[in-house]
Parts: sequence; structure tokens; C-alpha cells
Amino acid sequence: MLIAVVCFVTMAATSKPVVKYNLENANSKLLHEKYKACIDACNACIVSCKSCEKACSKMDAKKMARCIQLCKECVSICTASSSLMKLDSESAKAICKECAIICEKCAIECDKHDMAECKKCATDCRKAAKLCNEM
Repeated sequence: MLIAVVCFVTMAATSKPVVKYNLENANSKLLHEKYKACIDACNACIVSCKSCEKACSKMDAKKMARCIQLCKECVSICTASSSLMKLDSESAKAICKECAIICEKCAIECDKHDMAECKKCATDCRKAAKLCNEM
């Protein structure tokens, strides 16, 4: 009897409780895949906006103020959108609609400038806006 108890305890201690964890990972992965393209576009937009903001801040402050401000707003809303999509939040679609509006404003402003960072930002903002509108 003692041997059976020891064997049972040993088996229980060495077995891996993966069923629940794997189900949670699978659900999380499915939710992430549902929004993957939009999350990726928002994340790319964040990177481009930060780069654009940095480049613009080295230029004439008055001339570039709107571009800098919209890049900051875009970073904030894209971060929020990406986070809510990852959570499969019921608010994700509403925030994505607002994100699309701000991204498009940023793209329009960035198109007014000739710097490569601004042009890249405009392109990435438009892609994020398109995918956010499709949510």
C-alpha cells in the first residue's frame, strides 16, 4: 500500500498540468489572430510616429508643431487600440474607429512635409487607419 501511495505521489508531482494553460494559450492566440493585421499595423504606426516626432522635433518648432502633436496622439491611440484588441475588449472597435480618425489626420499632416520620416509615417498611419476602419 505504501508503495502505491509513493508511486501515485511521484506521478502527480512529475506530471505537467498543461491542459488548462494550453487552452488559455490557444484562446489567447485565437483572439490575437482575429486582430493580428490591425495590431501589427498599429504597432508599425507607433514606431513610425515616434521616429517622425523625433525627426520633426529637430526642425523648426513652430512649423512642425502640428506634426509633432498628431504623432504623439497617434502613438497614444494606437497603443490603446493594440492593447484593447489583445484583450479582445468590447471597446476595441470603438477605440479603433477613433484611432482611424487620428491616424488619418496624422497622415494628412505628415504628407505636407518632405522628410522621409514624415512620408513613412503617413504611409503607416494610412494602413493603420484602413485596418482600424475595417474592425
